[in-house]
Amino acid sequence: MFETLHPSQADRRITVRLVVAIALASIATGVVAILTQPAVEADGLLGQLQSVAEFSGTVVGFALLAAAWGMRRGYRLAYAAAAGLVALAAAHGVVQFRALAVPLVVLSTVGLLVLAATSQRFTRSVVLDATQVGAALAIVGVFCYGTAGAYTLRAQFDGVETVVDAVYFTAVTASTVGYGDVHAATETARLFAVSLVVLGPATLAATAGSLFAPLLETHFERTGRRAAAHLEPESGVDDPGGVAGNGTARPARVVALGFDATLAPVVEALAERASVAVVTDEETAPRLPEGAAPIVGNPTADRTLERAGLEACDAVLVVAGIDAGETVAAARSRTDARIVVVEDRESRTEAAGAGAGESLERAGADAVVDPAAVLADATVDALLGSDGTGAQSSASAPSHRG
Repeated sequence: MFETLHPSQADRRITVRLVVAIALASIATGVVAILTQPAVEADGLLGQLQSVAEFSGTVVGFALLAAAWGMRRGYRLAYAAAAGLVALAAAHGVVQFRALAVPLVVLSTVGLLVLAATSQRFTRSVVLDATQVGAALAIVGVFCYGTAGAYTLRAQFDGVETVVDAVYFTAVTASTVGYGDVHAATETARLFAVSLVVLGPATLAATAGSLFAPLLETHFERTGRRAAAHLEPESGVDDPGGVAGNGTARPARVVALGFDATLAPVVEALAERASVAVVTDEETAPRLPEGAAPIVGNPTADRTLERAGLEACDAVLVVAGIDAGETVAAARSRTDARIVVVEDRESRTEAAGAGAGESLERAGADAVVDPAAVLADATVDALLGSDGTGAQSSASAPSHRG
């Protein structure tokens, strides 16, 4: 069912694993490059690039690991960053002039081809507000200001001769590390260093606040809504189904991500007791049970989840499939509500075997239900009794009595 909503998760998973492999190869190659001599030692500019590549390859590897984490969640920005970093890793392998760098070059070349072929698998957008964009630009601006200023005033500094020296001075000064190996020799240089010490930490603090404050606000809002939902029944009404203190019934809000024949009776029963919204495709939307509100879209897309009101819902129901892990992760990133996954044996096999349930729980699912297993248990209990003595189960007794 999920294949009709967006491309195969299997291709995305393979791409992410390949990027991780390239990252590990880049880290290992960078460490080896530091400890060994190149097969061919270059001079001049190429020699400088060779020296820089000996340690920067490790940095590229760690950056690729961060990009792989974003790709696992389907972010387009992470995909673009990974494509650039993989190309950079290939260049590092070439410049290092070592036989041990050959696997990195081969892996990176294959990685670029795979990334080009799976471009449409990563469509999740990252939305930054004006404050966050401004903070990011401020960091770039301060870094450029420090580098350009230090290089322009290099004659007034002891230890600044090249652009690399200026970058180094800016990094250690703006971060307030200050090793002391580069210092100002004139009043003008000292005033410039003071300005960098003031601007650097202030910009970093503002950027961190603009990036993490929205996450904390969202978390507190979700926690407040859940607390209010639990406290509402205590205001004088005994109905546990969600009744406000003024006596007005407030039905529970449930969002179903995906829909198929397995989920149909569940959604139908939920619609009788709760407000249900179902995220599905255009072909399936007309076949939803009465009372379920269809929302056409990708169940992992931010805009679709926002339209579904995921942040304000009381529970989330997910149909398991080869994309279930991605769907659960996307839902968990937006809500603290209970997430239940309906997973049959067929989807479990497609999703990587017996450990698929544990994988879904690690992604954020609170419970994973196998309809076939529930039916088998209920049938066995009805036939043999829950104690194995043939006693009639309480669930089936009313229907037997007629």
